[in-house]
Amino acid sequence: MTQTETRSPHFGREATAATYRDIHLPRVFAPWARILLEIVPPRPGDAVLDVATGPGTVARPAAAKAGPSGRVTGVDLSAAMLGVARSFPPEPQSAPIEYLESPATSIPLPDASFDRAYCQQGLQHMSDPGAALREIRRLLKPGSRLAVAIWQQSPFSLFRQVVADLGIAAEGAQPSTFGRDPGELTRALKQAGFTEVEVQTRQLESVLEGGIPQALEVAVATSAGAGMGNLSSADQERVRAALSRALQPLVKPDGVHLISISSIASATCA
Repeated sequence: MTQTETRSPHFGREATAATYRDIHLPRVFAPWARILLEIVPPRPGDAVLDVATGPGTVARPAAAKAGPSGRVTGVDLSAAMLGVARSFPPEPQSAPIEYLESPATSIPLPDASFDRAYCQQGLQHMSDPGAALREIRRLLKPGSRLAVAIWQQSPFSLFRQVVADLGIAAEGAQPSTFGRDPGELTRALKQAGFTEVEVQTRQLESVLEGGIPQALEVAVATSAGAGMGNLSSADQERVRAALSRALQPLVKPDGVHLISISSIASATCA
């Protein structure tokens, strides 16, 4: 994984992938994946592409919908994330899933190979999201469908703001604002050759039942906290204390409540 391919090199870390598997996936990303697949559902027998699949977040539920006559390919740049994805056992009556380590801008697969494509919260982490969209279009059959999700408000934005307010530089480049504005996302999809573009705004509330200690685990696994291991012990404690104070208003009896808002675009491959 190189900086020329991703703005978020922390995804290549085994520790980050493990935290995503154990905390982020069931509480944040799996619920969003269900919404994405409701908006553009795979059909039985479909060939499905999941770009920036991470730990197979969209790939696995898409495989269940495509069924045993379908097939799913999950693509990601992070070997660590793909290791987590491959660790999940196959689900009965689901399509087989192949995981491919590749940048999203040059996926080594033939033209017009897929009926459905998805990219959930991945484009803002790519160095060239427009090129990634053009590559996805190349891989889709004419008339096939794409669904893309991009944060308008990330559930982790508080962590980034706290670290920035402390004047501590995060590791590497940070996620871009690409597609955060629905109009910009619409234009980018049309420029990539997609038609019938529609963008919906959806909101979800995620609960970290482990409270502030669990939220701090999540913070360390985000781009904002990826460089904490390089800080002195005193600075690490300063970050944790600031995060704990900022999270306190979000604490309810059942845990820390994080709000996320996403633009979800659907489009047709011309």
